[in-house]
Amino acid sequence: MTQGEARPSARTPQPAATSALGPGTALAPSPVMVSAGRPATPPPCDASAVHVRLLRLFASPAYRPPLLAQVALEVAALADRPSACFEEVVGVLEHDPILAAKVLSIAQSALYAPRSPILSLKQAAVRLGLGTLRDLVVEAALKLRVFRVPGYEAAMERLARHSTLVAHLVRGLCRRTAIEGEYAFLCGLLHDVGLAAGLLALSDEPRGGLVPFDALGPVLWEVHEGASSLVARLWGLRPEIQRVVGTHHQLLVGGRPHPLNAALIVAEGMAEELDREVAGSFETEAGLDGNPAELFASACLALGLEGEALAKARAEAGEVARALLAENPSLAAGAEG
Repeated sequence: MTQGEARPSARTPQPAATSALGPGTALAPSPVMVSAGRPATPPPCDASAVHVRLLRLFASPAYRPPLLAQVALEVAALADRPSACFEEVVGVLEHDPILAAKVLSIAQSALYAPRSPILSLKQAAVRLGLGTLRDLVVEAALKLRVFRVPGYEAAMERLARHSTLVAHLVRGLCRRTAIEGEYAFLCGLLHDVGLAAGLLALSDEPRGGLVPFDALGPVLWEVHEGASSLVARLWGLRPEIQRVVGTHHQLLVGGRPHPLNAALIVAEGMAEELDREVAGSFETEAGLDGNPAELFASACLALGLEGEALAKARAEAGEVARALLAENPSLAAGAEG
């Protein structure tokens, strides 16, 4: 899909895939698949008016992005410096005890397969490296503050889960296909941050009460790429991250397939396949952030993922999903409510 092409109004289902999670195990649906609490008769929503409001809010010089912990931004900047040392980064992180505790908890999870227990932030930095520690800090900060919008708690919880899964999958795909993936995890985490930014912007200046997420979804989808890029820029993140999150539904960048965009498109497709194991036959109009099957196939081709290679990548995605479930049992189908 090029910059100038019109986006599809509804998601085209991906080709059927063998279950990667195994019997009786699946991720709970993400908000981009099936949103929570669909009312039988939602209140009216003037989509055009909301669209204009969002465009004006994001274009305003007075717009401020969702609040990300200052310590997280400092760690992200420090980790990019060639001269940065473990002690310096850990020292900054320790200024925010709540964030530091969340980071240490993630570092101790099976996802990072510690050979022996990680008992301190210094140990986490040494074993995982500054790049991975930076990724953990941003992941923790997003979960603590950004993916929290009053009135949209269930949708934001699912958005956080979807973003975390995509982040792990895109990093794994970069490793599998030898793509330069220094910022792959962050791109996966932040690709849909524009959805949260849009909800926060609307909730900060409510007009006529809370509009259900389902009613807002299509409007948010139209603006979320640009919003994600804007938020990344205002947070001072690297230009590469801004570009990828701002074009993550486009395979062609500058007229050629871009490897990291391709990996992100494939990661989202695989996350969708895993979600479908829970959602089963879902209504395509409920989807917000899917890609057409043709785009998924083109991205796989650009990465050289066909046949056995694609099957192995899907199997690896299932392993990542199982590890996430092991650490967060509430993600399993039926755990909510």
